[in-house]
Amino acid sequence: MLLVQPLADRVVARLATTRVAPWQVVLSHTLLGFVAAFLVAGAAPAGWRWAAALLQLKTVLDNVDGGLARATGRVTEFGRYLDTVCDLLVNVALFWALARHGPWLGSAAGCVALTVALSADFNAERLHREAHAPPRGATPAVPPGAWPWALSLVRGFYRVVLAPQDRALAALDRRLFALAAGRAWDGADAGERRRWADVFSTGALVNLGLSTQYLALGVALWLGMPYAWVVLSWLLVPYLLVVQAARVTRYRRAARAA
Repeated sequence: MLLVQPLADRVVARLATTRVAPWQVVLSHTLLGFVAAFLVAGAAPAGWRWAAALLQLKTVLDNVDGGLARATGRVTEFGRYLDTVCDLLVNVALFWALARHGPWLGSAAGCVALTVALSADFNAERLHREAHAPPRGATPAVPPGAWPWALSLVRGFYRVVLAPQDRALAALDRRLFALAAGRAWDGADAGERRRWADVFSTGALVNLGLSTQYLALGVALWLGMPYAWVVLSWLLVPYLLVVQAARVTRYRRAARAA
């Protein structure tokens, strides 16, 4: 993110003065992702290197759409769902392509592991924001945006495919907090919530995001070992378990010292 965000901010500044809409940026980086998947599926190392470059460009644009929406006052419910759904479809396409270079079952397991890790990333960022943000009034409603049928399509996809997983991980996080603190999350004060959603736990989970993942895949492709990223993805679930266990231990130590 230290390299990607400054580039994304520059692109946002340029696009903010044009008529380019955030959803158009989403579709653009989604197309780049599908082209990269097509190249990954091939047997030519030169194609893999092109795919690695396209994925880094996709990463930059993936950080542009949200920034452009905020900079131009065009944050919409449609845009949020569209970005999430399109990222998932590109990830599925990439793992399908990688299945041509190794066991398909391993690639499918890697896709599931990455999807879980990204949900953990989303949950950790949301929890940190809620725990550390100053109290505010009612959150303003986000306009729907786009066409009603398009919003219904992406919203329905998210609710059926991704929302159950997000809810399950959020519930698991609350259970872990109750285990560490001896009380429910709803009964915790602001200090206890900040201690749980600290920099360590948030950083350890947020750094699993797509920017990091596509950088790792790009390196694997450039080295001519595309399936290595699948093997690395298998380690995401054990990593999540270790981080959560460390959170419980750190919280208890911090609570005793407080």
